[in-house]
Amino acid sequence: MMQDHPTARELVDAVAQFLSNEIAPTTNDARLKFRALVAANVLQIVARELERGDELMRAEWHRLDALMGDDAPGENFAQEIDVMTRALCVRIRAGQADAGEFHKRVFAHVEQTVKEKLQIANPRYLAKWER
Repeated sequence: MMQDHPTARELVDAVAQFLSNEIAPTTNDARLKFRALVAANVLQIVARELERGDELMRAEWHRLDALMGDDAPGENFAQEIDVMTRALCVRIRAGQADAGEFHKRVFAHVEQTVKEKLQIANPRYLAKWER
């Protein structure tokens, strides 16, 4: 882990800005321009993941825990989320979330999870979606 400045987020932001503001506008090669903009976008996703990824993963784990009744979190949140999500999908396919209180709780979880994933992947789309 780096100390002081620049932080990982600052480094990623700097490269993304370089690609989108200095490289992409100066090239006449449409393919290269597109690839530079895609690379800048990927870096912006990575920057948001660095900033909020752990927080959002823990929030998702807590929602799944409330739905599925898992134990205390282990060391691998991502793996536990995957296991609980798969178990939730089994319950959904079995019709257990078709109506009632569990349906409402599952719907709220899925809606919040999608919003959080869009906060990382594409916040502009999220802003349009929330209008």
